[in-house]
Amino acid sequence: MPHRKTIAGQVEQLIGSLCGASICDDCITDRLNLSVRSQANVVTRELGHREKYGRAKTPCGQCGALKTAIQIKIQGANWRKLFAFS
Repeated sequence: MPHRKTIAGQVEQLIGSLCGASICDDCITDRLNLSVRSQANVVTRELGHREKYGRAKTPCGQCGALKTAIQIKIQGANWRKLFAFS
């Protein structure tokens, strides 16, 4: 039986693959074909507390809507400027 990644693992991998671009929970839900948005929200809220990630109200880098979105912090980048729309 092939090993299947958890939803949390899939979300974390997706965010990491975006090279610092932000993504909202709705876009995560669509990209990963999750059944409900709350599956993405639970994971992004937890990741948002980690040093490696930023989560704030900002334009989503995927759909462009002003929403709470998450992104991986790029070393050397001024994270506060990335969320200038907050």
